[in-house]
Amino acid sequence: PPPPPPPPPPPPPPPPSPSPPPPPSGGGNTCWRPIPEYDGKGMTYEMDHVAPFLRFATSATLTMTTMPDMALAPGPSYDYVAEADAVIANMATVDTAGELDEIRFFDGKLNVALGLIGTLLLGYGQSIEEIMLHSFGETSAVHDAGVAVWKNKLLNSRIRPTTVIHQLYPEDNLRLNDNMTVRGKHFQTIVRTMSHSEFPSGSAAVCAAIRDFVDALWPHLTLTVQGSEVSYSDAPFVILPNTLMANVPLTGAVNPAPGGLSAAAIAERCGATRELGGMHFSQSVPAGRKLAAGMGAEAAATLLSLLGPREGGVRQALGG
Repeated sequence: PPPPPPPPPPPPPPPPSPSPPPPPSGGGNTCWRPIPEYDGKGMTYEMDHVAPFLRFATSATLTMTTMPDMALAPGPSYDYVAEADAVIANMATVDTAGELDEIRFFDGKLNVALGLIGTLLLGYGQSIEEIMLHSFGETSAVHDAGVAVWKNKLLNSRIRPTTVIHQLYPEDNLRLNDNMTVRGKHFQTIVRTMSHSEFPSGSAAVCAAIRDFVDALWPHLTLTVQGSEVSYSDAPFVILPNTLMANVPLTGAVNPAPGGLSAAAIAERCGATRELGGMHFSQSVPAGRKLAAGMGAEAAATLLSLLGPREGGVRQALGG
């Protein structure tokens, strides 16, 4: 008998799904999306949104403060084309090593914490007990502000500049930091974009809490400069100038501040560098600061209450 006919060819594969359209100026799907990342060895990956369970966080989740009202940072109304153009323009202004060092310094909140500790030890003669008390309170303020801002990020779920620029300008040549030109589809921020929603800025919230904590606690510390006591209002800085502390202890990060940093400067530059680095649109940093306002002061008050009734400053309460 003749051989059976060959089987029919398999159907052609379905066409690839089209990429989602760019987010329009108003409306459309502007929810957070994972960003492709590269390991520098030829591999790519995407990360899910970190800590999604914090959407349900309450005051009981916090250590020393109460959960702020999430209505303090309502979802923004962005013109994404204008916002993306502003991100690109901001990054293009970054063209010196000092500016890059500042962005990298504030990207690592451990740099700020260790800069404060180094200054308390080297600049103001604090004992190990005082430094440990400060570190416990500052870490608690950062934790609580971080939980609050991540809860708000999950409620708002906003798309990052990287995703917007990839979709709006895939084949355009964009001039970025260091006068570097790249295609829009290869756009990357100056430092790694964290795997969570763009709005509000976590860095701005955390550094606002640090500012408030330092402003509330340090007046109770016995600060000494060359053996003489100084009041906090007369203290010239809370992080030493880079002429006295060129690198942050332990992390080794470059200290970017030739004149040192005040608590207010920490809060301001910590937020501003997120915009210069390409991580945030214009409404995110103010919203992060507003959401966390007062949390650092509340953490300082709780910390001081743990010392019990006392006369004098923290040093006396600790038996110094």
